[in-house]
Amino acid sequence: MSALLVIGLCVLLGVVLARLRIFPDNAPQVLNLYVIWVALPALILVNLAEFSFSLQALVPMVTAWSALLVSALLVWILCKVMNWDRATRCVLMLLVPLGNTSFVGIPMVSALVGEAAIPYTILYDQLGSFLALATYGTLVIAMHSGETVKASNIARKVLFFPPFVALIVGSVINLTGGLPTALNQSLAMIGATLVPVVMLAVGLQWRFRLEPQDSIPMVWGLSIKLVLAPLGVALVFAGVQYPAVFEQTMVLEAAMAPMISAGALATLHQQRPNLASAMVGYGILAGFITVPAWWWLLNESGLLG
Repeated sequence: MSALLVIGLCVLLGVVLARLRIFPDNAPQVLNLYVIWVALPALILVNLAEFSFSLQALVPMVTAWSALLVSALLVWILCKVMNWDRATRCVLMLLVPLGNTSFVGIPMVSALVGEAAIPYTILYDQLGSFLALATYGTLVIAMHSGETVKASNIARKVLFFPPFVALIVGSVINLTGGLPTALNQSLAMIGATLVPVVMLAVGLQWRFRLEPQDSIPMVWGLSIKLVLAPLGVALVFAGVQYPAVFEQTMVLEAAMAPMISAGALATLHQQRPNLASAMVGYGILAGFITVPAWWWLLNESGLLG
């Protein structure tokens, strides 16, 4: 409960500071850079250096990509049925399949399920959501904006992304016996700054602008993202036997609100920026309700584990 309180307080503080205009306009970007280059790599190194790898470690990647492909198919069908334009389809194809499994996912899942869930969230995010943003996200933008996709550019994005580098380094360290105690403790302290910093950044950049023409696509998109996607994952894992912590983590990661970076990508390419901003802002707000609701439902129903 205290971890959830930290999340809520930091988001609220970010919103208040943004309204008071105390921080410079680029503060969210600076804080996000700190998370990407410092806090998240440290957290990844600490958790993967001592993680017990097995074939089960591949399941988060398979789950993330399966949820993405099914969600993308549902969005494609929905856009055909509703006869929405290409820009609307582009935004929904980005923001429904791609969830905020890192910046919001890691703090929320660790607060609800416990720190034992962190390695699974990292694998889901780095081998699933992040790779999907770099590959699938780039392809979606290219399809709708007419840009040319270069495999070398995608590979460069992946291979030089600091958290992904930390994933590789942490895996190597895992094979060589782990980190020295002093270094492990130091990195753990740095990694612990992720939650307050990233939640403060979320609050600082939270925007609520909803145009009338954006409401229907947003509601449909968030319904798939926050309800149908985690429901599908929960039903799949109800038929298999994995530890409860693992299964709950997979469902909650699938239930995360739309990815902030995916919204920024749509806005950068002028693909209905108001709709993208609304889906991110209202999605995160709704996710603070629906994700704990999923966690409660999974525990009360006994569906998993």
